[in-house]
Amino acid sequence: MEAILITVGDEILGGQIVNRDFAIVSRKLSERGVSVIKEVTVPDRKEDISEEIKKALEVADLVLTSGGLGPTPDDVTREAVAEALGRKLVFSKEVYDKVIRRLEEWGLSVKDAHKKYGFVIEGFEVIDNDAGLAPGMMGDVNGKKILILPGPPRELESVLDRVLDRIAGPVSEKSLSRRIKTFGLRETEIYELLNPLRDVLEPLGYYPSIYGVEIEIRASGDTGEAEDKLRFKEEKIREVLGDNVYGVDGDTLEAVLGRILREKKLTLATAESCTGGLVGNLITDVPGSSDYYLGGVVAYHNDVKMKLLDVSEATLREFGAVSEPTARQMAEGVRKLIGADVGLSTTGIAGPTGGTPEKPVGLVYMAVALEGKTRVIKRIFRGNRLEVKKQSAYTVIDLARREILSGKNE
Repeated sequence: MEAILITVGDEILGGQIVNRDFAIVSRKLSERGVSVIKEVTVPDRKEDISEEIKKALEVADLVLTSGGLGPTPDDVTREAVAEALGRKLVFSKEVYDKVIRRLEEWGLSVKDAHKKYGFVIEGFEVIDNDAGLAPGMMGDVNGKKILILPGPPRELESVLDRVLDRIAGPVSEKSLSRRIKTFGLRETEIYELLNPLRDVLEPLGYYPSIYGVEIEIRASGDTGEAEDKLRFKEEKIREVLGDNVYGVDGDTLEAVLGRILREKKLTLATAESCTGGLVGNLITDVPGSSDYYLGGVVAYHNDVKMKLLDVSEATLREFGAVSEPTARQMAEGVRKLIGADVGLSTTGIAGPTGGTPEKPVGLVYMAVALEGKTRVIKRIFRGNRLEVKKQSAYTVIDLARREILSGKNE
């Protein structure tokens, strides 16, 4: 089965938001053996949406739309699909009543504009949306399926999950994929390391970002066979890349570090300068982080570094705030101050100003103090101020992960 997704929205074309819907739809369909052969984004114009619907029906078995189901005048997907198929929009009191009940549950008043949610394309089945107001709709046209989905990713996923099995139908083969999460190696370095195993691992996809490089592996066959193939490929990649692999699929560095700390019954404290609290924010984004995270200090000014973290005035005078000795003393100081097993620190120049030939913008020192010993690393990151902060935060979290797992510090 082949599918086409038509994403609707001026805000996507204008760059105000990223099209996350395509990633969700493509992943979920490919897992069930449905190939997404095309994605097109169109503006909130009825004629454009209608034209793309007609084109897609000529070549695809399944046509999906996302977005344009809201209550405002620029939400015209219902009308566009109905026009493309030569069908009417029919008001459903049952659908509208569900919308009213949802609004009342949320403590919101009912407006005249909300009545638009009650209109359904003639002959289409209504698919409940547990995450929002706009229901999805599904219909058949000359043996082909059309699925109308709401735009917000959480709502799209809620509706899509309800009908996935029915869309895909019974299949003899199952296509599975997995994202192997890595940190610390560039895409080209990973490619070179895995290239000797290319015949075994293909097809492979590489997806680099400031959060590391994700490697997508795929396998097909009946359910058990596909899972065995996927497991074999993952094991081979882990053998080659070692501790540069930190997780799979939905894993994040901060969640993985949390699991390690909990398993080893260790506590953590953070001392941050250039990251301004971002490390602590990431760590506390993980549910249950209070089990291991005791607290942190944002020591932006040198006086705070000295008074709270025991960074010596001599160190700051001789080496400066952005230096290996300062990072070391910050990590050790916060560990002692808060009474944690592990102390992390960051100090650097996030930019865009403040750099010198000796200490350029993007220079960051990060440290991990563990069991009385401390490891300090130096990096020069590229990017704007926020990107430097993010790269610093993820790098020091990854450093802590590696150091705790290794059981030793340098």
